[in-house]
Amino acid sequence: MLIIDKERFHSPFLPQTRCGRLASQPEALFCEATFDREQYQETLWQQLAVPFPDSLAGAVTKRRAEYLAGRWCSQQLLDAADIHGHVLRAENRAPHWPAGAMGAISHSGDRALALMVADAIPWRVGVDLERFDAEVMRNCGSEIINDTEVMRLGAAGYGDEWGILLAFSAKESLYKALWPEVRRYFGFHAAALVAADEGSFVLELRESLTADLKAGQRFYGEWRYEAPWITTLVCQPAK
Repeated sequence: MLIIDKERFHSPFLPQTRCGRLASQPEALFCEATFDREQYQETLWQQLAVPFPDSLAGAVTKRRAEYLAGRWCSQQLLDAADIHGHVLRAENRAPHWPAGAMGAISHSGDRALALMVADAIPWRVGVDLERFDAEVMRNCGSEIINDTEVMRLGAAGYGDEWGILLAFSAKESLYKALWPEVRRYFGFHAAALVAADEGSFVLELRESLTADLKAGQRFYGEWRYEAPWITTLVCQPAK
């Protein structure tokens, strides 16, 4: 799934980082980091060259730390592609990437991850990082997948709570990938998981979202599990 080009220990706040590209889509760059919120300090924003957003003025340390780690990851990708600027925060809270860059950011627990493509043509880029929690998945399963999806996941060997997690994260990645075109909320049942295999999945729209995103359209994604974390992504040209 990932080709690691650079892995190193960065700082007390970012004790481990690694950056590289997707094996299946070399155009797509990624950077992920482990961060230690106990090492968070306000001076880190300037040290890491990440703009502090006004929207975080009243935020708790946890939120500031995860936001900083995610934006640091995105900045590494912009720098690698020689794109000037920063990933800012739009009014709808979604990341706003500089011109020429299309990407997504995710964070969970003490992990942060960014995925980006720099290209003249539009791409659909989404990524999601989740920590496995069996109880949470049991409690929200019906909100994420239907009975048909449960059967498909079970037949593929991904039953119970783990299959729900895979579907949840995959649909989160699709949501981020399609957001720049849809620009409105759509729920988990707007797409169905129609196939899952070792390291890959297929989602199909169950309803039309825009004139170009019609019911029946399929999207191919990838996933990786490093206990207890699952990472999913959708990354493909938009046309």
